[in-house]
Amino acid sequence: MSYRQDLFNFTLTQLRGGKTQEELSAKLNELVKDCRDTGKKGELTLTIAVRPDKGDTGQYFLKPSIKIKSPQFEIGDTLFWGTPEGNLQRTDPAQGDLDLRIVPTAQPVTKLVDEPQQAPRRI
Repeated sequence: MSYRQDLFNFTLTQLRGGKTQEELSAKLNELVKDCRDTGKKGELTLTIAVRPDKGDTGQYFLKPSIKIKSPQFEIGDTLFWGTPEGNLQRTDPAQGDLDLRIVPTAQPVTKLVDEPQQAPRRI
């Protein structure tokens, strides 16, 4: 049994008048960027459902489905402390607060010095 060696490529270019191929290219481009940005792997899946027509017509209906699984950035944790009442707070209740304040700094005095202009010397 022989088959057309370019059957897949030919079929892909014909699905939905070429729109499936365009969509696959756009999704692949998006996936590559996401993988680059996250440093993680992703997946692009093309599924082609093939349904024969009823009767002996020799016709087939093809329906493409594209799924993309983009990598996600890791979401960081936020640290909280629990209180005896069951509440949460962002500061450690066992650690005292520091009395922080802004210390004024003295502005440095700029002194301008007039230097007499000297003629360049020849050596």
